[in-house]
Amino acid sequence: MEGIQDLLIDETLKFYDGLIKKAKIIIDGNEIEKEIYKTVKDGDTLRKYVYLDVEKGLVTKASLVDAQGRELYVKVLNHQKGNKGYAIVFPITQSREVS
Repeated sequence: MEGIQDLLIDETLKFYDGLIKKAKIIIDGNEIEKEIYKTVKDGDTLRKYVYLDVEKGLVTKASLVDAQGRELYVKVLNHQKGNKGYAIVFPITQSREVS
């Protein structure tokens, strides 16, 4: 079969999964670190979930970072977090497109 094979997609997503270590969240101007709550792989997509539970305030930025703290995936947000939990989802889709 011609084109990108499933093995390349799977190995690329495994690499991304291993590279991402935690999340940094900006709430009311303060940076906090959060663990990755859950990781789900579905076909060509890897989803990283970060869950905010007790934190309250205006969430303005969320990023996935590597072991050195370098930002790998950044989301700019404008969510007022109250008493209810809030999940931030980071989908990473590996394209099969060949150029």
